[in-house]
Amino acid sequence: MPALLRTSCALLALAACGPSTPERVDSVILITLDTTRADALGCYGGQERATPNLTALASESRLFERARSVAPLTAPAHASMLTGLIPPRHGVRDNGIARLPSDARTLAERARDAGLDTAAFVSALVLDRRFGLDQGFDVYDQPEPPKAQLSSHYVERDARATLAAATRWLAERDDERRFFVWIHLFDAHVPYRPPDECLALAGGDPYRGELAYVDRELGAFLAGARERGELDRSLLIVVGDHGESLGEHGEATHSAFCYDATLAVPLLVRDPHGFGAGERSRAIVSVVDVFPTALAALGLAAPEGFGALGASGAPRASDTTGSEATHDGLDLRGSVPADRGVYCESYSGYLNYGWSPLAGVADADAKFLASSEPELYDLVRDPHERTNHAAERAQQVDAAKQRLAEFLARPALAPEPFGASAELIAELRELGYAASGDAAPTLPSPLAPSDRPSPRSRAAELEPLLLANDALDGRRWEDARHRLEPIVAANPKHALAHDLAALAALQLSDFTRAKELLTARLALGAERADTRINLAIACENLGELPRAEREWRRALELDPLNSQAVDGLAALCERTGRNAEAAELRASLQSRR
Repeated sequence: MPALLRTSCALLALAACGPSTPERVDSVILITLDTTRADALGCYGGQERATPNLTALASESRLFERARSVAPLTAPAHASMLTGLIPPRHGVRDNGIARLPSDARTLAERARDAGLDTAAFVSALVLDRRFGLDQGFDVYDQPEPPKAQLSSHYVERDARATLAAATRWLAERDDERRFFVWIHLFDAHVPYRPPDECLALAGGDPYRGELAYVDRELGAFLAGARERGELDRSLLIVVGDHGESLGEHGEATHSAFCYDATLAVPLLVRDPHGFGAGERSRAIVSVVDVFPTALAALGLAAPEGFGALGASGAPRASDTTGSEATHDGLDLRGSVPADRGVYCESYSGYLNYGWSPLAGVADADAKFLASSEPELYDLVRDPHERTNHAAERAQQVDAAKQRLAEFLARPALAPEPFGASAELIAELRELGYAASGDAAPTLPSPLAPSDRPSPRSRAAELEPLLLANDALDGRRWEDARHRLEPIVAANPKHALAHDLAALAALQLSDFTRAKELLTARLALGAERADTRINLAIACENLGELPRAEREWRRALELDPLNSQAVDGLAALCERTGRNAEAAELRASLQSRR
């Protein structure tokens, strides 16, 4: 398949590789930087004084100038890094609604099977172990869940706390053993609250101040790893999961669109033997490349990948689903075909806002985005993606649609109920629950006709939603309601606005309105445990105890490890004189943690 705009067909060999083959490494350190725009870092042209440690690391690494994420969302992007699969194949399409199937053979599982110690240290509950990314990790260290969720922002801990936990594990382990460690840093996510000294380093910019803080803490961590000798024998990969729009295309944060403001990410690969040190690559690469790169560096066999077939590789009859499914990535220490295309998507708008699906493919020349309003951008002449050429370049759009269809046709893992392993379902049934384990909703293809509005046409809806979230964070419940109710009225399919407006109503003790909003929300599909929990609270406060109990139980079917659902149902059991059942519920949750 030719490149979207056909300006080049030469092989993009990674600079200065030479004929030598990189050596095997003992261990791998993967550091993922949440919400990090590449161009906000000094090594990518941003403020040097704010991120000096990453600049120093870049001088020892191969830096990829055109790395992209698969989605502007944390859970889908990390699932792709750890499996080498694009989101349609691993099934994690949005935050908080899907579990990575147990059939996925993750990087951690392969490392552990080869005898490596494995550990993960994540900074936010968007990557809670309930979502299945803990597969293969001996240690999965995460923040404590909240008693109640009062906005759409996830509970987090700062970089210093996460890196301290990782440092303790590294320092206390047997240093003769090989290891794979993943460290996730969430500080650059909203709300931006950097320390004063980091804010000053960033010239008063709160977002870049958070990155300055991450850089400072990461520098201290890497100094310790160097002193202990871990950097001398480990491949170090530092990669962003997605970026941040910061107002581009009418989006303040991320999740809604697939423009490079939220897809272009930093990607540094430091080889302990110096392979590729100081190089800057213009190759088209993706976060899915983390998986095969780490496996190859460790000397572990990986299933054959589609990435090696170039942009036009189509599925073959021998491809399989499950643990040995072909992956979508490339070893970043090798060469990249010039016509390579990389996949991207965001189903957040479809699932939360009532918009059409959005997915696309980008190469060295152009990006095509499929939705109810197709988009085609010339990335060479228009890198900020301002001018949509889809209407006048029908032939290129048709070619891009075929290329996207090839990505979508690749075999996928079988979806699993969110949070419900076979053991958990059995336990729930023993406790008297239906445990139907409904899977995440089947999602329409971005290439299928849609009567929903395109994400691009609904950018104006984003700012009021962000302001409402800020009001919820500040516990300004009436302000939040004032901002959210008009969104619900204008867009009855806006699921997130229904959820958040109901949350404000609950805090204002308007339980009748909360029940109305949540009942309407459930009719929109993409059922979430949090919606059922809030509906249970509303019904209980209205004196509708049988309905409340049904909602608590349904929340547990959807998310058996949800402590708020367990506590709520147990409290209702106690309220109705069933103390033994309440104790059994709490004991069952404790035993599964």
